[in-house]
Amino acid sequence: MAAAAVAAFPTWELWRERLQPEEFARAYEGDIYGLVCLYNGGTTLSPLAPLRRDLEEVMEITEGWAVPAMVVLLGLLACLGPRDPGVTGRRVAGLLVLSAVIEPLASLHSDRKGCDETLLFSVDWFKGVAGGWGITQLCLLVAAALVFAAPRAMRSVTTDEPEESQADTVWRQAAAALVDYLIVVAALSAVVGVAWPLIDTYFRVQMGAGLLERADAYVFRGRARPAELAVLAGVFLYFWVQHALWGRTLGKRLLGIRVIAAHTGGRPGAGRAALRALVFPLLAFVPDVGLWCLLADGLWMLFDPEGRVLHDRWLGASVVRDQVRDAQPQT
Repeated sequence: MAAAAVAAFPTWELWRERLQPEEFARAYEGDIYGLVCLYNGGTTLSPLAPLRRDLEEVMEITEGWAVPAMVVLLGLLACLGPRDPGVTGRRVAGLLVLSAVIEPLASLHSDRKGCDETLLFSVDWFKGVAGGWGITQLCLLVAAALVFAAPRAMRSVTTDEPEESQADTVWRQAAAALVDYLIVVAALSAVVGVAWPLIDTYFRVQMGAGLLERADAYVFRGRARPAELAVLAGVFLYFWVQHALWGRTLGKRLLGIRVIAAHTGGRPGAGRAALRALVFPLLAFVPDVGLWCLLADGLWMLFDPEGRVLHDRWLGASVVRDQVRDAQPQT
């Protein structure tokens, strides 16, 4: 409960500032500046610009609605069941640490030196990361420490070995999703570069926008454009084809994991792979509720006996360490 209270403090501070218009306006000066830069046709955009914009959207929900505190409370409920509190505590603490470091690492703009992106791992980038740490990051790290220490004061009744093995794939799934995201964004940038003369100016300027932001604004709000629909189709095909043929994407190959049908141990099949691609990642593109649904989908692993996310449990699939060679595609 102490960890939940500490994790909720940044949200309380944020809502307190929103009730004071002057402080709220000062806090969002950087966002207004970034908006001006986004619509400036001369802006030089980093390949990581879409990732930064999407991370900003995710972090806005996370901090604005006390998601870290909710995660701590859900972890507490999970520990009341037959789950190993040590495994649950490590997962919750890991999520809190991840939430703490995302915001400083995503600060890639140089607000006072023009609209160009700060070069990754440059001196200015390290200065921006160091200056991005504040009360929010401190609270989340303290909450993570409390959650991580709590199971040590409890005596675990049993240790589920399969669950411990499954825990190893949790961080691999997150890292693989990030790799796949960067591949999709890079491929999108390459296609736009080749088709530059055929794409309208507005879409070119919007290349710095995140995938979530673009789909939200132009596909699901009655202003669909062929280029935007092509982006969604490309994302779907990227995940569907690879999972149907090999059970793993390029990101999963790099991280050494694959998706299997839980009851047979083989590939998930074309139908199940299509449904999985529709749930993750395309569900995130649904306005207002998509990110919340994915949040609930991911947090299901705290309660699942095998540590699976909800869409894998629903589809009878599982993510495991890759210890076999690729199977031949079905004919």
